[in-house]
Amino acid sequence: PPLPTQAYDDPEQDDNMILYMRRDLSIECGSDDHKSTEHLAYFLIAIWPLGSLLLYGSLLIPCYKPLQAKTPTALTRATAFLHREYELTFYWWEALELA
Repeated sequence: PPLPTQAYDDPEQDDNMILYMRRDLSIECGSDDHKSTEHLAYFLIAIWPLGSLLLYGSLLIPCYKPLQAKTPTALTRATAFLHREYELTFYWWEALELA
């Protein structure tokens, strides 16, 4: 979650301190908007490892036979950035590495 930034009405009194999100100054820390943004961030952080593995896996699994047969298809050319740096037997490594 983004770090809060501070805004003071009166620097001598901490009870007047208002905290805002650093990346979006329209969201006050502790507000309902802040909590929903925080929940969304935690959700996205939690699904990233599995989601990226599923996404890259779903792209690379159909590439297996064309890569083994050394017959490029539109999909193998489009996903070359995921597998071209690896030996043929390890073409799936990028998906695992990013997860």
